[in-house]
Amino acid sequence: MLNLLPTIKNRKDFLDITKNGLLSPQYGLVLQCKINNEHDIRIGITATKKIGNAVTRNRCKRKLRTVANDILKNFAHKNNDYVLIARNTTYDRDINLLKEDLIKALKKIKKYKN
Repeated sequence: MLNLLPTIKNRKDFLDITKNGLLSPQYGLVLQCKINNEHDIRIGITATKKIGNAVTRNRCKRKLRTVANDILKNFAHKNNDYVLIARNTTYDRDINLLKEDLIKALKKIKKYKN
């Protein structure tokens, strides 16, 4: 089994990140981030009904999960919670372009490390 990042499961945590965290919208995704001293990196992924039906939303979430596990493990600051929100363009966007979008978003909120 792959070594995946732990996920954010509680609605309360999602709302806290939305209310008090940093925001970085990009063409293929939206990144929200908040410092969390209790855990290492955790990720949360959302796709609203505005994106499409369940099949479309699940495909978008799978793409974002893959991108997050590739990029955040290696290039994101530790002790942060990250929420990735799918956009209408996520479904058709190439996975490599989504990775570039995530790197740009991390740089914008100053959470990117080499």
